[in-house]
This record gives sequence, structure tokens and C-alpha cells, in this order.
Amino acid sequence: MKRIEPIYLSQLEKIEILWPEDIRTLAEFMLRACDAKDQEINAQTQGSTQRSRPTLHGLAGSFAKLTHISRERVEHIFNGYGLELGATIEFDPSEFGSSSTS
Repeated sequence: MKRIEPIYLSQLEKIEILWPEDIRTLAEFMLRACDAKDQEINAQTQGSTQRSRPTLHGLAGSFAKLTHISRERVEHIFNGYGLELGATIEFDPSEFGSSSTS
């Protein structure tokens, strides 16, 4: 099975559906929300190291729900950029140091 490479926020900057960087902005919010939720869970459970990440498919669904644009249309746009819908979204390595696990 082929390994799907993650998609970094900077790779989403060029995608514009309703306004410039709309997709990147929502993706960053989703990443920060995942980190906050994981931090809470990890603080409550000794030894827990949960680390959640949204996929492009999940990003498309969230964008569709918020904008009332069909998920299929958003996914079609992602596919037009050659992006794999099953890819997870990550902060750029340079954004938060050299390791994305901090």
C-alpha cells in the first residue's frame, strides 16, 4: 500500500474557493482545535500521547458544512490540485520548529 504524504498548510495557500486562503485558514483552525483537544485528553490521562490530525476529506466536509457548498465540489477542487483526499493536514515543519510532534 502506497504511503500518503501529509499536506502542509503552505500547500493549501493557493487554493481559493470563496476568498483568498479560505481553505488554509480553516485547515489551520482545525489543526489548532485538534491540538487543544489532544492536550486536554493527554492532561487527563496519564501516559496518553494522543495526536489527532484532520484529513483533506474532513476539511472538505467542514468547509462544505460552513459554506453550504457541496462537499463533492470542494473535493473536486482538491483533486484538481492533485491532492489526495486521505492525506492528513500538518503544520509546516518550519512553523513550529523542526518537529511537528512538539
